[in-house]
This record gives sequence, structure tokens and C-alpha cells, in this order.
Amino acid sequence: MRRAAWPAAVLFLAALSACTLDSPYVRVRVEMPTVPAVKVDDYREIVVAGFHVAAPAEGVDLDADLSAFFEAELRARTGAQVARRRIVPEDAARLKEEEFWKRASGESGKTLFLSGTAVLEEESRKALLEKARRHDEDPFSTDKVWDERKVFTLKTTLMLIDGPSGRPVFEKEYKETATYADVRQPAPFALFDVMQRLKLKFFRAAFGGNRIQERYLLYR
Repeated sequence: MRRAAWPAAVLFLAALSACTLDSPYVRVRVEMPTVPAVKVDDYREIVVAGFHVAAPAEGVDLDADLSAFFEAELRARTGAQVARRRIVPEDAARLKEEEFWKRASGESGKTLFLSGTAVLEEESRKALLEKARRHDEDPFSTDKVWDERKVFTLKTTLMLIDGPSGRPVFEKEYKETATYADVRQPAPFALFDVMQRLKLKFFRAAFGGNRIQERYLLYR
């Protein structure tokens, strides 16, 4: 506990030394724990049940890639027993069907399912940008050129479903976008980049964690 208090203390002292004596308060940045939406200890295992993909993405198996990614991350971050079994219904409307998940949970019942929907969109965008100048060119010139970018957008709805009741205990939509100057950027590499961003937001919201927040402290 004493070691964990050091980061907050250092941030406080740094902010205090930077403030002026004329100010009645000091602004500090501290790590604050977030409340988890789900308690992993309540379940015997977590099952990555697969994702409903409305439209296939070129160059990637979105369902398989997301499932493998979250299986590894859940095992590393939660310490729980994690398995991957593709049981997601073909009809996205059945994702909230309680009886479906109750049957999938089996006799043990104490299973937490991760499922949802996902789509990876890919597009090329053109923008009018200022032309890069050489050192011998007029610094006040406003020449512009058309430049192309490759954009990938991952849209997901992630659900954690309680096996005994068949009801979602966590559900949230996410949208992560990555833009590349290389118009030949392969989809698998782009997917890996956006999944890194997605996991940070998902794990903090679902299972808790620490977040840097600003606080104002009065010292007069």
C-alpha cells in the first residue's frame, strides 16, 4: 500500500511546486480506480463465444481474429479460466435471447460469455494538404496538393453475458479508427492497431482499473 501511494504523492508535490502563491488551489493529476462492471470471481470460467460479423472484411477473418485476441488478453489480464468456443448465433437478434445463453452455459451455470457484433470498414480518403517546401522555396507560398490516406474503422458491440440468467451484465459500443499514409497498408496490421486501443477501453470499463484524473486541492 505504501509503495502504491508514491505516484500520487510525486504528482502532488510536482504540481504544488509549480503553482504560484497567489493561487488559492493547486491542480493535481492522480490515479483513481474505476469500478468494475463485472466481478470475475463470481464465475467458474469465461468463454469467448465469437462475434457476429455482418460483412466480411478483405484479408482478415474478423470473428476468429477478435476471438483469439480477446482469449489471450482475458487470460493474461484476469487470471481466470478462459476458453474459446464459437457458439455465437448466426442471427444477431438472438444475441439477447436469454434461453440461448442459459442452454450454452450448461449444468454448471457459472459461465461468463464474451460475444457481440463487429465490422471492419476500409476506405481511401483524399485531402487537400499544403505542399512540403524545400529550404530554397518561398516560405509564404500556399501551394497545396491532393494526398491520399487509407482509413480503417473497427465498429464493435461487446457484450458480457451472465450464463445463469442469460442476460448481459455489460454491453457497450466502440468505434476505433486508424489512418495511414501508406495506401497499401494491409488490413491485418490495421486490425492489430485498432484492437490495441479497443482493449484498453473495454478492460477498464468492464473489469476496472486506474485512470488519471485531475483534482483541485485548496491550501488556504
